[in-house]
Amino acid sequence: MWQLAILALASSVPAGQQSFIVDGEAFGPRRTLTCTWFTNFENSRFEQCQDAKGKLLRDGDGAAVKCLRDLCARLDAEARKAADWRKPEPPWGRFKVRLTGRVSLNPHEKRYLGDATRTVLIEELASVSVSK
Repeated sequence: MWQLAILALASSVPAGQQSFIVDGEAFGPRRTLTCTWFTNFENSRFEQCQDAKGKLLRDGDGAAVKCLRDLCARLDAEARKAADWRKPEPPWGRFKVRLTGRVSLNPHEKRYLGDATRTVLIEELASVSVSK
């Protein structure tokens, strides 16, 4: 019976406004984002993301990258293609990434040099291009 109450409560919230939990981390509403992704041999993070309303991350902070399904592998493949990257190691550089996803609701402490306090969850990947 309690399952019906949870289902009724969840269905009363508009789909775009529901929070979403992945690996114990809560994410806000689903939105269309344009992000600057920095990647090199040891770091991979979004330096900034924005939606139709503006910037979502504090300057100088950033967000870790988390993906549903195989989207992280697809992000890597699209970056390799955009940069004409032929080396076996991960591509290096800054990329403009258009995606549909969510931003974590609660910041966390930085765990290592180059880490960020937020996470962006990629649910759909629209495009990846080299950032100019």
